Amino acid sequence: MPDKKAYVEEMARILAPGGQMVIACWCQREAGVNGAPPLSKHEQAELQFLYEEWAHPYFISIQEFCRLMESTGKLEAVGAEDWTPQTIDSWRHSNLVGVLDPWFVVFKWNPKLWYKVTREIVTLERMHQAFAKGLMQYGLMRATKAVAAGSSSSSSAQQSQTAAANV
Repeated sequence: MPDKKAYVEEMARILAPGGQMVIACWCQREAGVNGAPPLSKHEQAELQFLYEEWAHPYFISIQEFCRLMESTGKLEAVGAEDWTPQTIDSWRHSNLVGVLDPWFVVFKWNPKLWYKVTREIVTLERMHQAFAKGLMQYGLMRATKAVAAGSSSSSSAQQSQTAAANV
């Protein structure tokens, strides 16, 4: 999702009143706003490596996702958590699976495949290190779409939206 603002706005637009929005996403640390230090040249180079290796659009912070959600004017109870501690071990595990069980590569015996797997191992390790250093975070952002004034409940709003969609 290269345009994070458009993504959040579209999700908020199509979400039923009372519906829950949850975004789980790789995020970079907050940088250059609200007193957070800007990214160093080294951190910028680390992020650039990850963008290029995985053809990724830019990352934003967990806090920026929350600001985007709040700016829609349609979402309330916006909140977020950094789930890095719960997910960081999976990066190392992904590397170990490929190293300890390389048979899918061995039996293919394809030099291009070996090269791709080796690059992937390096990239996964650098991503793990970015998480471990605090440059990257695994963000879990959530919000609820506001129910329009005059609606009796979110379930009746959702039922009327469903009914209208089936007409």
